[in-house]
Amino acid sequence: MPNAIPQEKKKPSAVAKSIAAIVGIPIVIGLMLWAFLAPTFASGPAGVPIALSAPEPMQDSIVQKIEEGAGEDAPEIVVKHGEEEVRDAVLNREAVGGLVLAPEGAKAFTASGNGAPYVALIDGIASQLEVQGMSVEKEDIAPTTTDDPQTSGIALLGLPLAFGGVISAVIATFGFRGKKWTKLGVLCGIAVLGALVATWMLHSVYGTLGGSFVAEWAAIASGILATSLFTAGLAGLIGAAGIGIGAILTIFLSNPLSGLATGPWLLPAGWSTLGQWMPIGATGFLVRSLSFFDGQGSGSAWWVLALWIVVGLVLLVFDRSKSKPVVAEVAE
Repeated sequence: MPNAIPQEKKKPSAVAKSIAAIVGIPIVIGLMLWAFLAPTFASGPAGVPIALSAPEPMQDSIVQKIEEGAGEDAPEIVVKHGEEEVRDAVLNREAVGGLVLAPEGAKAFTASGNGAPYVALIDGIASQLEVQGMSVEKEDIAPTTTDDPQTSGIALLGLPLAFGGVISAVIATFGFRGKKWTKLGVLCGIAVLGALVATWMLHSVYGTLGGSFVAEWAAIASGILATSLFTAGLAGLIGAAGIGIGAILTIFLSNPLSGLATGPWLLPAGWSTLGQWMPIGATGFLVRSLSFFDGQGSGSAWWVLALWIVVGLVLLVFDRSKSKPVVAEVAE
């Protein structure tokens, strides 16, 4: 019986590939824009936590006025007992700001380290109290740096985190096939040195960050490594598609839902939680905590990054990629 001649798989024509590129790339651009715009346009102060301590009659009155004034966009009032509890709630990042009311006057605690919109929110409520004839003492208990009071540098951190994570995974995946421990070393090295450059620029050059340099460095390195290790580990297990999955998660979920510019509270409920479970969102929250809150309230973010790193490491352990065979040259 004659051997069957294997037929070559028909490749897409140049016309088909051209049409796919012309149509496909604009669709990706639209989806990318939607991923950023949809959360932004759905954002608002509804449910933003504000700590409040006041005698019961005053408490009910102020809560009612805040809710009536804001309507559907009313913040969530978290009742505390005493000034100390209000301060702790703000410093531990359980609330974006706080109010302490008493018959003789009020205190308004802001934390510009959370972001300018929350300071404006607390200032707005304080102004309403002043209109009613109450004296209000204001204090920023988690200030930003004088060099970058709007923390613009943190808002721009998303691109280096996303690029550093995805591109290092690409380099490790295609440059070191079948060498999982070399991949791990490359990924760790890029994360550490890349984070060092980013931290040096944000902390020492532009003065955005004002906490411990080493702690901020560790946070940014963990953020880069969380993305790169997961993406490279996935690629080592299922092939090049893993790079695509990692890039999609980073570009379409992790970055748009990170809340880097304003923190997570202004994002729609549910989406904000998802964003904080992604590497870029956790890194942004962690960097703010370390820079402006002496590390308070940062525990959950560390755990999120650790989880992504561990999952990525486990995936990398089962790396199934194989190195290309070396073809020896035959002398003529």
